[in-house]
Amino acid sequence: MEDSIKRYSHLNYIIHNYFPPVRAPFIMNLAAQDDSIREKSIELCKTAIDFCAQFKPRLYSFHPGFRVKETLGSNFEIDGRMLVSYEDAFCKFAKSVEEISKHARSKGVNIALENLEHKNDAYMMTRPEEFLRFLKIFPEVGVLLDLGHLKIASRKLNFKPMNFLRGVRESIAEVHIHENDGAKDLHLEPINGDLIEMLASIDCKVIVLEARGLNMERILLNLRFLEETLR
Repeated sequence: MEDSIKRYSHLNYIIHNYFPPVRAPFIMNLAAQDDSIREKSIELCKTAIDFCAQFKPRLYSFHPGFRVKETLGSNFEIDGRMLVSYEDAFCKFAKSVEEISKHARSKGVNIALENLEHKNDAYMMTRPEEFLRFLKIFPEVGVLLDLGHLKIASRKLNFKPMNFLRGVRESIAEVHIHENDGAKDLHLEPINGDLIEMLASIDCKVIVLEARGLNMERILLNLRFLEETLR
């Protein structure tokens, strides 16, 4: 993997969440009450930050934790696991981020936290007020604004997407754009979708087309559409 990246060293890289992947796969949980899971998750983030320091990507972004003792199932389902209190989960999550942020500063790497789509009640960092609280504690951490996730969370939790955007606007370090039906995280192409208007109001240079299953023709078509929108 390192040899491949060196071969294309003229490109700009963005490292995200579960990368580089570990030999024994697991679902990260930076809010786990089980410290063995939480520490494994922290170490994965630190390894990614070290990777950023070595290959000079712009940014390392990561997912928030989940409100369960250990972690979620392979498809991020609760699957009979008991929820822990939000405050207990947030406390562990904040402790993890403090350690990750300290490591990032020591390596000269910027970091950002992604908003999730509220697939179930174990999900954290999906509401505007959660990010306002988080950014007061960690003003040095940027926000990876995922517009597809925001669309789902705003409908499920009954808040206005622009209220979320206003709260994080000054901290946005990266944007993920993809479309969905407002219920499931489908990662559809955003061209002519209802997220484009919101994208036009965001001042961010790092924008990732995160649609799945597109051939090269559709990828290029969407990229051109996004470029035109951002002019």
